[in-house]
Amino acid sequence: MKTSALSLQIFAHYCAAAAEAMAYTLMRTAHSTFVKETEDFSCGLLTPEGLTFASPKTLGATWYIGLDYGPVIKMINSYQEGDVCITNDAYSGAVATHTPDIHIWAPVFVDGELMCFIGGHIHNTDMGGAVPASLSRSLYEIHQEGLRIPPVKIMRRGVFDENLVKLMGMNVRVPHQNWGDLNAQIASLSIGIRKVKEIVGRFGKEAFRNGMIDLMDYAEAQARAIVRTLPNGDYFHAEFADEDSDGGYPCRIALTLRVRDGDLELDFSGSDPQVNASLNMPTGGRPRHVLAMVGLGYVLYSLDNNLLLNYGVLRVARSDGPDGGAPAGREAPHHRLRRASGRL
Repeated sequence: MKTSALSLQIFAHYCAAAAEAMAYTLMRTAHSTFVKETEDFSCGLLTPEGLTFASPKTLGATWYIGLDYGPVIKMINSYQEGDVCITNDAYSGAVATHTPDIHIWAPVFVDGELMCFIGGHIHNTDMGGAVPASLSRSLYEIHQEGLRIPPVKIMRRGVFDENLVKLMGMNVRVPHQNWGDLNAQIASLSIGIRKVKEIVGRFGKEAFRNGMIDLMDYAEAQARAIVRTLPNGDYFHAEFADEDSDGGYPCRIALTLRVRDGDLELDFSGSDPQVNASLNMPTGGRPRHVLAMVGLGYVLYSLDNNLLLNYGVLRVARSDGPDGGAPAGREAPHHRLRRASGRL
């Protein structure tokens, strides 16, 4: 059943407030300046399929609203109450952007039924590797960027996997800071789980499930209304990023934006191919990956600050980029933007 307009507005505020509470808890309890001062983090309520249907509007990196946790959620065989999963590997589901980005997610059960997931990320100060902070344009293999964690449970039924925790601590330069930030993330999830259960208790399970979908549909309608105010046409711009390595060359980023009656296409096919350094984009080939659409969310939200921030915003656009193979001598390609295939 479609949620009424009045109920949907009330539901949207409840969900956004839950995400804001998660973000505030994370920012206040984290140890690193990346989280506490630069707010390089995200929090969100996710559908059972892994799409963000609610996120903070005032804290953190709001462009993560379009991140699809679906691929990493599916990499875990089963979920139980109290489980928390973690990954920082860009090639395991294309959720993380680089090794310092630690993503965690957890299921929310009500009366034994999976209602949704909650999740988010922080940028860790260091994940080990060849250089402090783990990232440098002089690196030419992802293995030099520190510890890579595939999607795995770091907590089972509320109990930490001590072996994994020890492994992580042994591979970073300031383990107490990483441990503090991880605990802040866990605290944030705990707040989110409690808030979601309160929302389900108020609205009911069926209304909650319908509300998740309706929130994304409403955000899409809002975004299309904004895009329809833009003149149809093709708009081109090219710019250069920093050199791809010591003594390297600037990387050309070329974008043709096509506006067509409420739809957008971001065509990056004129950009330089992937490079040997850690400057590429791990989109997994998905046409609506947030890395290719960072500016889109910011622009639309600037044009209408009543815009709901969730995955529905990105449905108005798709991206396309240059294909690229692995450079010679590389076991696997570094982060890259691949040509999109299919639709979401």
